[in-house]
Amino acid sequence: MKPFFTHSRTAGNFLRICVLLCALLLPTLLSSPSQAEDELIVADQKGQQKALMEAAGANQNLPYHIRWVEFEAAAPLLQALGAGAVDTGIAGDGPFLFAWGAGLHIKAAWVIPPRGGGKATAIVVPEGSPISTPAQLSGKRIATGRGSIGHLLLLRLLATGAIPAPAPQIVFLLPAQSKAALDTERIDAWSTWEPYVSLAVISGHGHVITDAAGLMPNNSFFVANTDALASKKLLLVDFYRRISSAYDWGTKHQTEYSRILARQTGIPENVAISVAEKLIAVPVPVTPDVIRAEEGVIDTYRSAGFITRTDGFNDAFEQNLTHQE
Repeated sequence: MKPFFTHSRTAGNFLRICVLLCALLLPTLLSSPSQAEDELIVADQKGQQKALMEAAGANQNLPYHIRWVEFEAAAPLLQALGAGAVDTGIAGDGPFLFAWGAGLHIKAAWVIPPRGGGKATAIVVPEGSPISTPAQLSGKRIATGRGSIGHLLLLRLLATGAIPAPAPQIVFLLPAQSKAALDTERIDAWSTWEPYVSLAVISGHGHVITDAAGLMPNNSFFVANTDALASKKLLLVDFYRRISSAYDWGTKHQTEYSRILARQTGIPENVAISVAEKLIAVPVPVTPDVIRAEEGVIDTYRSAGFITRTDGFNDAFEQNLTHQE
């Protein structure tokens, strides 16, 4: 069967791109005294973590300063982490392990278990599209981010035979580009994640034909770079304790959280409500069971030829960062 993708950029090339991008990011991110031990630089996506902490009041009486840095997607966020430009941030298991496999010095320090059975990652088609099943994606153009959880979902659908030959053409785009391409029907489908799934569906520009339920672990992680784990461990422990408390608050106050999320990020309130319903679960420490579940993710990328790293999979995770430290 003809390969469903062609690529000359291996994980090594991904790493070189990371270094180049972070060389551009570092002057901006380090323009203030960001290396001070009393400051934690936290990477966010669509302002969701900051909104949650503020809504829950978990940022009150901080003994250190949190500097938030916004990213559109996990890939550039992880690049900044690997370069030491930020200390910690949130990413799905797919992009995290893709970046780790490229050699970035990062570890998953805290896990957010899936809520809603994996529905936060899905394939969306334009409203009015004749495509209604994964099998109909055969030979179509599908956008996603390289190494993203959307990419992982596509790889799993291909591996299980849910998308038969001829395989689709995968177009690697950032979320904003993907949304524009979907809205103008320059692509047939978009494999994406929240809040982009809800933005596409609730806006009336698309509908879901399949999601990630049962296909992969669907975990998200708070990821830290190894330097921060060594030099800012106490700050990280306190931050993860506070963010866990905020998530716990969010499970009980979804309406209040969604209003603040909408106000801070600019997404419509009905979209924010959908995001809250799918994403709010309480973070917990990484356990051996979590690591075992993630072996399937790394194996998927290896089988597809995107990752060749085979050493020390357990080293991708920090298992000794607990509330009690």
